[in-house]
Amino acid sequence: MPGPNSKRVALILSGGGAKGAFQCAVERYAREAKGYQWDIIAGVSVGALNGAMLAMGKTQRLFEIWNTISNDQVYTGGFNLLSVIKLFFGARSFYGNQPLQDLLRKEFEPDKIKTDLRVGAVSLYTGEYMQFRADASHQDPDLYEAVLASTVMPVIWTPLDFPAGPNPKYLSMVDGGVRNISPVGDVLDPEAGEPPDELVIINCSPQEAGILPEPPKDVLKIGLRTLDLILNEVFINDVKEFQRLNALVQEASSYKDADGNPIQLHHPRSGRPYKYYDCKVIEPDVHLGDTLDFSQPAVQNSIKVGFRRAREVFG
Repeated sequence: MPGPNSKRVALILSGGGAKGAFQCAVERYAREAKGYQWDIIAGVSVGALNGAMLAMGKTQRLFEIWNTISNDQVYTGGFNLLSVIKLFFGARSFYGNQPLQDLLRKEFEPDKIKTDLRVGAVSLYTGEYMQFRADASHQDPDLYEAVLASTVMPVIWTPLDFPAGPNPKYLSMVDGGVRNISPVGDVLDPEAGEPPDELVIINCSPQEAGILPEPPKDVLKIGLRTLDLILNEVFINDVKEFQRLNALVQEASSYKDADGNPIQLHHPRSGRPYKYYDCKVIEPDVHLGDTLDFSQPAVQNSIKVGFRRAREVFG
């Protein structure tokens, strides 16, 4: 369904773990206060989880989950001597994500998906980023596994093998954000159907990384902080490159060719003309805390910042 001014609108959701509560608040404000409706929803990591719930129309249930979530509803285990010993004996992660699997399996009702949903996951075995899609008329196989795999942070949780048979590209599946923290390309792919007119991109981290309350003190916190910085840099570069090209397309269209038609820029390989997109990028202006901190104080802070930033961006 069209968004404001009858535009075809795509919602793009980045990764960020517990900071996905920020996304939930921004999306809720855009939809309820500004009348946005999403024609396409694309997400990786926690953005895949949020996106799947939104595509199923479970908007209120998503907000309830974030307002009651806790660490033990997401994962088990932790970083301790026992988990380190297990790694030496072949364990593939510090934590288990069985509670999250149970929660997703309970909530996931693929027959309720009406919005064009696109989620991404990466095979550590092949290194390939893969997009999985669903809408009212078609669903890729293993969609539940795709959404779950997109949340798997390497080393934190065990990579997921799909039950699709021996095809190696479905082995050791992990977070789509490893290669594609902001799935803009999944939305603008010319082979994926009618393109949108407007993009709303919700990132869970500020462009400036910010100073932590204290330096990371163990290898797990060092790893999580490093992953946050790497993924955020990928996101920044991804969005900046899109915005740069978008500005060039807009500028070129202000000039005329010899026949008086607006000048168009074309893709160097496919030859298709580039299109200009209205675009809003909403991100926090403060550090939202630990990726694995699903405690209610942390979640409520992310929700509060999300509503504030949404009001500042959307008006």
